[in-house]
Amino acid sequence: MTAWGRRGLAGLRRFVVELGRRCRDAVAAFVVAQAVGLSDPPPLVAALTALLVVQATLASTLVSGVQRVLAVVLGVALAVGFVSVVGLNWWSLGILVAASIVSGQILRLGPHLLEVPISAMLVLGVGYLGGAESTGIGRIVETLIGAAVGVLVNVAFPPAVRTRFAGQAVAKYAGEIASLLVEAATAMAAGPVEPHDAQRWLEDARRLNRHAPQVDRALAEADESRRLNVRAIGTPKVERSLREGLEALEHSSVSLRTLFRSVLDGTHDQPDAAYAEQVRLAAAALLSEMAAVVRTFGDLIRDEIEEPGAPDEAELTAALDALRHHRAQVEALLLDDPRSRVGLWDFNSVLLTVTDRMLAELDVVEHARLRGELGDAVRARLRAAAALERLRDTTVGRIGPHEHEDQD
Repeated sequence: MTAWGRRGLAGLRRFVVELGRRCRDAVAAFVVAQAVGLSDPPPLVAALTALLVVQATLASTLVSGVQRVLAVVLGVALAVGFVSVVGLNWWSLGILVAASIVSGQILRLGPHLLEVPISAMLVLGVGYLGGAESTGIGRIVETLIGAAVGVLVNVAFPPAVRTRFAGQAVAKYAGEIASLLVEAATAMAAGPVEPHDAQRWLEDARRLNRHAPQVDRALAEADESRRLNVRAIGTPKVERSLREGLEALEHSSVSLRTLFRSVLDGTHDQPDAAYAEQVRLAAAALLSEMAAVVRTFGDLIRDEIEEPGAPDEAELTAALDALRHHRAQVEALLLDDPRSRVGLWDFNSVLLTVTDRMLAELDVVEHARLRGELGDAVRARLRAAAALERLRDTTVGRIGPHEHEDQD
Protein backbone atom coordinates (compact mmCIF):
# COMPACT_ATOMS: atom_id res chain seq x y z
CA MET A 1 0.00 0.00 0.00
CA THR A 2 1.28 3.46 -0.88
CA ALA A 3 2.01 6.19 1.67
CA TRP A 4 -1.07 8.09 0.45
CA GLY A 5 -3.23 5.03 1.01
CA ARG A 6 -1.88 4.48 4.53
CA ARG A 7 -2.46 8.12 5.42
CA GLY A 8 -5.98 7.94 4.01
CA LEU A 9 -6.83 4.84 6.05
CA ALA A 10 -5.34 6.40 9.17
CA GLY A 11 -7.43 9.55 8.64
CA LEU A 12 -10.60 7.49 8.08
CA ARG A 13 -9.89 5.47 11.22
CA ARG A 14 -9.44 8.65 13.28
CA PHE A 15 -12.70 10.05 11.88
CA VAL A 16 -14.66 6.90 12.76
CA VAL A 17 -13.20 6.81 16.28
CA GLU A 18 -14.00 10.48 16.87
CA LEU A 19 -17.52 10.07 15.47
CA GLY A 20 -18.23 7.14 17.77
CA ARG A 21 -16.79 9.03 20.71
CA ARG A 22 -19.03 12.06 20.12
CA CYS A 23 -22.17 9.96 19.67
CA ARG A 24 -21.37 7.97 22.82
CA ASP A 25 -20.98 11.12 24.93
CA ALA A 26 -24.20 12.73 23.69
CA VAL A 27 -26.30 9.60 24.14
CA ALA A 28 -24.85 8.90 27.60
CA ALA A 29 -25.65 12.45 28.79
CA PHE A 30 -29.18 12.22 27.42
CA VAL A 31 -29.83 8.86 29.12
CA VAL A 32 -28.42 10.02 32.47
CA ALA A 33 -30.51 13.21 32.37
CA GLN A 34 -33.66 11.18 31.68
CA ALA A 35 -32.76 8.78 34.49
CA VAL A 36 -32.76 11.62 37.04
CA GLY A 37 -36.21 12.78 35.91
CA LEU A 38 -35.50 15.40 33.23
CA SER A 39 -37.89 14.27 30.52
CA ASP A 40 -40.20 17.25 29.83
CA PRO A 41 -38.84 18.95 27.84
CA PRO A 42 -36.31 16.38 26.54
CA PRO A 43 -32.86 17.01 28.06
CA LEU A 44 -31.17 18.04 24.83
CA VAL A 45 -29.05 20.64 26.64
CA ALA A 46 -27.32 17.83 28.53
CA ALA A 47 -26.47 16.05 25.28
CA LEU A 48 -25.32 19.32 23.69
CA THR A 49 -23.10 20.12 26.67
CA ALA A 50 -21.47 16.69 26.52
CA LEU A 51 -20.69 17.29 22.86
CA LEU A 52 -19.22 20.75 23.43
CA VAL A 53 -17.06 20.08 26.49
CA VAL A 54 -15.21 17.09 25.04
CA GLN A 55 -11.79 18.12 23.71
CA ALA A 56 -8.82 16.31 22.25
CA THR A 57 -7.25 15.68 25.67
CA LEU A 58 -8.66 14.80 29.06
CA ALA A 59 -7.15 17.84 30.79
CA SER A 60 -8.65 20.22 28.23
CA THR A 61 -12.01 18.42 28.54
CA LEU A 62 -12.02 19.04 32.28
CA VAL A 63 -11.19 22.72 31.81
CA SER A 64 -13.83 23.05 29.10
CA GLY A 65 -16.46 21.44 31.35
CA VAL A 66 -15.74 23.81 34.22
CA GLN A 67 -15.80 26.83 31.93
CA ARG A 68 -19.12 25.86 30.38
CA VAL A 69 -20.79 25.24 33.76
CA LEU A 70 -19.58 28.63 35.00
CA ALA A 71 -20.83 30.30 31.82
CA VAL A 72 -24.31 28.79 32.15
CA VAL A 73 -24.62 29.54 35.88
CA LEU A 74 -23.48 33.12 35.32
CA GLY A 75 -25.89 33.61 32.40
CA VAL A 76 -28.84 32.20 34.34
CA ALA A 77 -28.05 34.33 37.39
CA LEU A 78 -27.85 37.50 35.32
CA ALA A 79 -31.11 36.67 33.50
CA VAL A 80 -33.03 36.00 36.70
CA GLY A 81 -31.66 39.19 38.25
CA PHE A 82 -32.65 41.34 35.29
CA VAL A 83 -36.16 39.86 35.11
CA SER A 84 -36.78 40.49 38.78
CA VAL A 85 -35.44 44.08 38.70
CA VAL A 86 -36.12 45.71 35.32
CA GLY A 87 -38.03 43.20 33.24
CA LEU A 88 -37.41 42.48 29.57
CA ASN A 89 -37.30 45.21 26.93
CA TRP A 90 -34.90 46.39 24.24
CA TRP A 91 -32.58 48.44 26.47
CA SER A 92 -32.47 45.89 29.30
CA LEU A 93 -31.59 43.20 26.73
CA GLY A 94 -28.66 45.31 25.53
CA ILE A 95 -27.45 45.86 29.07
CA LEU A 96 -27.83 42.13 29.81
CA VAL A 97 -25.74 41.12 26.79
CA ALA A 98 -23.02 43.66 27.64
CA ALA A 99 -22.93 42.60 31.29
CA SER A 100 -22.78 38.93 30.28
CA ILE A 101 -19.81 39.44 27.95
CA VAL A 102 -17.90 41.58 30.44
CA SER A 103 -18.53 39.07 33.24
CA GLY A 104 -17.39 36.20 31.02
CA GLN A 105 -14.18 38.04 30.16
CA ILE A 106 -13.49 38.71 33.81
CA LEU A 107 -13.85 34.98 34.57
CA ARG A 108 -11.76 34.12 31.49
CA LEU A 109 -14.24 31.65 30.08
CA GLY A 110 -12.34 31.35 26.81
CA PRO A 111 -14.30 29.68 23.99
CA HIS A 112 -17.40 29.49 26.23
CA LEU A 113 -17.60 33.26 26.67
CA LEU A 114 -20.66 33.64 24.44
CA GLU A 115 -22.44 30.91 26.38
CA VAL A 116 -23.10 33.52 29.11
CA PRO A 117 -25.32 35.85 27.01
CA ILE A 118 -26.78 32.86 25.13
CA SER A 119 -27.88 31.19 28.36
CA ALA A 120 -29.26 34.47 29.66
CA MET A 121 -31.32 35.13 26.54
CA LEU A 122 -32.58 31.54 26.29
CA VAL A 123 -33.75 31.63 29.89
CA LEU A 124 -35.52 34.95 29.29
CA GLY A 125 -37.08 33.80 26.00
CA VAL A 126 -38.38 30.50 27.33
CA GLY A 127 -39.08 31.38 30.90
CA TYR A 128 -40.23 34.99 30.88
CA LEU A 129 -43.88 34.06 31.09
CA GLY A 130 -43.57 30.70 32.84
CA GLY A 131 -40.94 31.63 35.40
CA ALA A 132 -37.29 32.35 34.64
CA GLU A 133 -36.12 30.75 37.89
CA SER A 134 -37.43 27.27 37.08
CA THR A 135 -36.17 27.46 33.50
CA GLY A 136 -32.75 28.62 34.67
CA ILE A 137 -32.45 25.88 37.27
CA GLY A 138 -33.35 23.26 34.68
CA ARG A 139 -30.69 24.55 32.32
CA ILE A 140 -28.07 24.55 35.06
CA VAL A 141 -28.93 20.97 36.04
CA GLU A 142 -28.77 19.76 32.45
CA THR A 143 -25.46 21.54 31.92
CA LEU A 144 -24.00 19.99 35.06
CA ILE A 145 -25.14 16.54 33.95
CA GLY A 146 -23.77 16.98 30.42
CA ALA A 147 -20.42 18.30 31.63
CA ALA A 148 -20.08 15.59 34.27
CA VAL A 149 -20.97 12.81 31.83
CA GLY A 150 -18.60 14.23 29.20
CA VAL A 151 -15.72 14.23 31.68
CA LEU A 152 -16.51 10.90 33.36
CA VAL A 153 -17.01 9.01 30.11
CA ASN A 154 -13.63 10.26 28.91
CA VAL A 155 -12.09 9.23 32.22
CA ALA A 156 -13.52 5.73 31.80
CA PHE A 157 -12.61 5.64 28.08
CA PRO A 158 -9.67 8.05 27.89
CA PRO A 159 -8.54 9.42 24.53
CA ALA A 160 -5.32 8.15 23.07
CA VAL A 161 -2.05 9.78 24.02
CA ARG A 162 -1.09 11.95 21.07
CA THR A 163 2.63 11.25 21.25
CA ARG A 164 2.55 9.10 18.13
CA PHE A 165 0.89 11.92 16.18
CA ALA A 166 3.59 14.33 17.39
CA GLY A 167 6.32 11.96 16.27
CA GLN A 168 4.71 11.69 12.85
CA ALA A 169 4.51 15.49 12.65
CA VAL A 170 8.24 15.81 13.34
CA ALA A 171 9.02 13.11 10.75
CA LYS A 172 6.80 14.87 8.19
CA TYR A 173 8.61 18.15 8.83
CA ALA A 174 11.94 16.40 8.29
CA GLY A 175 10.57 14.89 5.08
CA GLU A 176 9.60 18.34 3.78
CA ILE A 177 13.11 19.64 4.42
CA ALA A 178 14.64 16.58 2.74
CA SER A 179 12.34 16.94 -0.30
CA LEU A 180 13.50 20.53 -0.81
CA LEU A 181 17.13 19.45 -0.61
CA VAL A 182 16.55 16.62 -3.09
CA GLU A 183 14.81 18.99 -5.50
CA ALA A 184 17.72 21.44 -5.38
CA ALA A 185 20.33 18.66 -5.63
CA THR A 186 18.62 17.14 -8.68
CA ALA A 187 18.44 20.50 -10.44
CA MET A 188 22.08 21.32 -9.67
CA ALA A 189 23.25 17.95 -10.97
CA ALA A 190 21.30 18.44 -14.21
CA GLY A 191 22.76 21.80 -15.18
CA PRO A 192 23.37 25.45 -14.27
CA VAL A 193 20.93 26.91 -11.76
CA GLU A 194 18.48 29.47 -13.12
CA PRO A 195 17.62 32.50 -10.96
CA HIS A 196 13.91 31.63 -10.86
CA ASP A 197 14.73 28.14 -9.53
CA ALA A 198 16.94 29.57 -6.80
CA GLN A 199 14.21 32.08 -5.90
CA ARG A 200 11.64 29.29 -5.60
CA TRP A 201 13.94 27.27 -3.33
CA LEU A 202 14.47 30.31 -1.13
CA GLU A 203 10.71 30.87 -0.84
CA ASP A 204 10.17 27.18 -0.04
CA ALA A 205 12.81 27.39 2.70
CA ARG A 206 11.01 30.38 4.19
CA ARG A 207 7.73 28.44 4.17
CA LEU A 208 9.43 25.58 5.98
CA ASN A 209 10.42 27.97 8.76
CA ARG A 210 6.76 28.89 9.17
CA HIS A 211 5.75 25.22 9.47
CA ALA A 212 7.76 24.76 12.67
CA PRO A 213 5.15 26.42 14.98
CA GLN A 214 2.52 23.96 13.70
CA VAL A 215 4.73 21.03 14.67
CA ASP A 216 5.41 22.72 18.00
CA ARG A 217 1.65 22.83 18.67
CA ALA A 218 1.45 19.10 17.95
CA LEU A 219 4.17 18.53 20.56
CA ALA A 220 2.31 20.70 23.08
CA GLU A 221 -0.88 18.69 22.48
CA ALA A 222 1.05 15.46 22.97
CA ASP A 223 2.36 16.70 26.30
CA GLU A 224 -1.10 17.83 27.41
CA SER A 225 -2.68 14.52 26.36
CA ARG A 226 -0.69 12.74 29.09
CA ARG A 227 -2.19 14.77 31.92
CA LEU A 228 -4.81 12.91 33.97
CA ASN A 229 -4.77 10.17 31.32
CA VAL A 230 -4.52 6.61 32.65
CA ARG A 231 -3.39 5.44 29.21
CA ALA A 232 -0.18 7.41 29.74
CA ILE A 233 0.73 5.32 32.82
CA GLY A 234 3.71 3.13 32.07
CA THR A 235 4.49 4.80 28.76
CA PRO A 236 7.81 6.63 28.48
CA LYS A 237 7.87 10.41 28.30
CA VAL A 238 9.50 11.26 25.00
CA GLU A 239 8.47 14.90 24.68
CA ARG A 240 12.03 15.97 25.47
CA SER A 241 13.51 14.06 22.55
CA LEU A 242 10.70 15.29 20.30
CA ARG A 243 11.33 18.88 21.34
CA GLU A 244 15.08 18.55 20.81
CA GLY A 245 14.48 16.92 17.44
CA LEU A 246 12.16 19.72 16.33
CA GLU A 247 14.65 22.38 17.44
CA ALA A 248 17.45 20.65 15.51
CA LEU A 249 15.32 20.49 12.37
CA GLU A 250 14.20 24.09 12.77
CA HIS A 251 17.80 25.29 13.10
CA SER A 252 18.73 23.29 10.01
CA SER A 253 15.85 24.78 8.01
CA VAL A 254 16.92 28.30 9.02
CA SER A 255 20.42 27.62 7.76
CA LEU A 256 18.95 26.37 4.47
CA ARG A 257 17.34 29.75 3.98
CA THR A 258 20.83 31.29 4.15
CA LEU A 259 22.13 28.65 1.75
CA PHE A 260 19.51 29.25 -0.91
CA ARG A 261 19.94 33.01 -0.59
CA SER A 262 23.61 32.41 -1.42
CA VAL A 263 22.59 30.17 -4.34
CA LEU A 264 20.42 32.98 -5.69
CA ASP A 265 23.24 35.50 -5.31
CA GLY A 266 25.65 33.07 -6.97
CA THR A 267 23.55 32.96 -10.14
CA HIS A 268 24.72 36.51 -10.87
CA ASP A 269 28.44 35.61 -10.63
CA GLN A 270 30.50 34.75 -13.69
CA PRO A 271 33.20 32.34 -12.50
CA ASP A 272 35.35 30.03 -14.56
CA ALA A 273 32.92 27.70 -16.37
CA ALA A 274 34.83 24.49 -15.63
CA TYR A 275 35.25 25.43 -11.97
CA ALA A 276 31.57 26.44 -11.66
CA GLU A 277 30.53 23.02 -12.96
CA GLN A 278 32.77 21.27 -10.43
CA VAL A 279 31.34 23.33 -7.59
CA ARG A 280 27.78 22.74 -8.79
CA LEU A 281 28.23 18.96 -8.91
CA ALA A 282 29.95 18.94 -5.51
CA ALA A 283 27.15 21.02 -4.02
CA ALA A 284 24.53 18.71 -5.55
CA ALA A 285 26.20 15.71 -3.94
CA LEU A 286 26.39 17.46 -0.56
CA LEU A 287 22.73 18.51 -0.71
CA SER A 288 21.71 14.97 -1.62
CA GLU A 289 23.54 13.58 1.39
CA MET A 290 22.08 16.32 3.61
CA ALA A 291 18.64 15.17 2.49
CA ALA A 292 19.48 11.59 3.46
CA VAL A 293 20.64 12.74 6.89
CA VAL A 294 17.52 14.85 7.52
CA ARG A 295 15.11 12.15 6.35
CA THR A 296 16.85 9.48 8.42
CA PHE A 297 16.84 11.77 11.45
CA GLY A 298 13.07 12.27 11.12
CA ASP A 299 12.49 8.53 10.73
CA LEU A 300 14.58 7.89 13.83
CA ILE A 301 12.50 10.34 15.89
CA ARG A 302 9.27 8.72 14.66
CA ASP A 303 10.53 5.18 15.29
CA GLU A 304 11.57 6.13 18.81
CA ILE A 305 7.91 7.00 19.49
CA GLU A 306 6.21 4.15 17.64
CA GLU A 307 8.64 1.42 18.74
CA PRO A 308 9.71 2.15 22.35
CA GLY A 309 13.12 0.93 23.35
CA ALA A 310 16.62 1.67 22.20
CA PRO A 311 16.30 3.22 18.72
CA ASP A 312 18.54 1.93 15.95
CA GLU A 313 20.88 4.82 15.24
CA ALA A 314 23.11 2.91 12.82
CA GLU A 315 21.45 4.28 9.67
CA LEU A 316 21.68 7.89 10.89
CA THR A 317 25.28 7.37 11.97
CA ALA A 318 26.14 6.01 8.52
CA ALA A 319 24.44 8.96 6.80
CA LEU A 320 26.30 11.44 9.01
CA ASP A 321 29.62 9.69 8.34
CA ALA A 322 28.98 9.82 4.60
CA LEU A 323 28.20 13.54 4.78
CA ARG A 324 31.35 14.22 6.85
CA HIS A 325 33.50 12.22 4.42
CA HIS A 326 32.19 14.00 1.34
CA ARG A 327 32.44 17.38 3.04
CA ALA A 328 36.13 16.76 3.74
CA GLN A 329 36.67 15.72 0.12
CA VAL A 330 35.18 18.85 -1.42
CA GLU A 331 36.63 21.35 1.07
CA ALA A 332 39.82 21.72 -0.95
CA LEU A 333 37.83 22.39 -4.11
CA LEU A 334 35.50 24.89 -2.45
CA LEU A 335 38.04 26.91 -0.45
CA ASP A 336 41.61 26.07 -1.33
CA ASP A 337 41.30 26.21 -5.11
CA PRO A 338 42.62 29.61 -6.37
CA ARG A 339 39.66 29.87 -8.75
CA SER A 340 37.29 30.23 -5.78
CA ARG A 341 38.63 33.78 -5.22
CA VAL A 342 37.37 34.81 -8.66
CA GLY A 343 33.77 33.71 -8.05
CA LEU A 344 31.51 31.62 -5.81
CA TRP A 345 33.62 32.27 -2.69
CA ASP A 346 30.58 33.30 -0.64
CA PHE A 347 28.52 30.35 -1.82
CA ASN A 348 31.33 27.89 -1.09
CA SER A 349 31.77 29.23 2.45
CA VAL A 350 28.04 29.17 3.16
CA LEU A 351 27.70 25.61 1.82
CA LEU A 352 30.41 24.29 4.13
CA THR A 353 29.02 26.25 7.08
CA VAL A 354 25.52 24.86 6.53
CA THR A 355 26.94 21.35 6.24
CA ASP A 356 28.81 21.75 9.53
CA ARG A 357 25.67 23.14 11.17
CA MET A 358 23.61 20.17 10.06
CA LEU A 359 26.27 17.71 11.22
CA ALA A 360 26.26 19.34 14.65
CA GLU A 361 22.47 19.66 14.96
CA LEU A 362 21.42 16.17 13.83
CA ASP A 363 24.09 14.05 15.55
CA VAL A 364 21.86 12.43 18.19
CA VAL A 365 24.70 10.26 19.49
CA GLU A 366 26.76 13.34 20.33
CA HIS A 367 23.73 15.02 21.90
CA ALA A 368 23.10 11.97 24.08
CA ARG A 369 26.74 12.00 25.21
CA LEU A 370 26.56 15.70 26.09
CA ARG A 371 23.30 15.17 28.00
CA GLY A 372 24.97 12.36 29.92
CA GLU A 373 27.96 14.55 30.79
CA LEU A 374 25.64 17.35 31.85
CA GLY A 375 23.64 14.94 33.99
CA ASP A 376 26.82 13.63 35.61
CA ALA A 377 27.97 17.18 36.37
CA VAL A 378 24.62 18.12 37.89
CA ARG A 379 24.56 14.96 39.99
CA ALA A 380 28.13 15.63 41.14
CA ARG A 381 27.19 19.17 42.22
CA LEU A 382 24.17 17.86 44.10
CA ARG A 383 26.27 15.25 45.90
CA ALA A 384 28.86 17.89 46.83
CA ALA A 385 26.15 20.22 48.15
CA ALA A 386 24.63 17.40 50.21
CA ALA A 387 28.04 16.48 51.63
CA LEU A 388 28.70 20.10 52.55
CA GLU A 389 25.31 20.32 54.25
CA ARG A 390 26.03 17.16 56.26
CA LEU A 391 29.45 18.50 57.24
CA ARG A 392 27.89 21.78 58.40
CA ASP A 393 25.25 19.97 60.44
CA THR A 394 27.88 17.70 62.01
CA THR A 395 30.12 20.64 62.87
CA VAL A 396 27.27 22.57 64.48
CA GLY A 397 26.31 19.48 66.48
CA ARG A 398 29.84 19.07 67.83
CA ILE A 399 30.29 22.73 68.77
CA GLY A 400 26.88 22.98 70.34
CA PRO A 401 24.36 25.72 69.71
CA HIS A 402 25.63 28.13 72.40
CA GLU A 403 29.27 27.78 71.42
CA HIS A 404 28.29 28.32 67.80
CA GLU A 405 26.53 31.55 68.75
CA ASP A 406 29.63 32.72 70.66
CA GLN A 407 31.81 32.10 67.64
CA ASP A 408 29.42 34.08 65.48
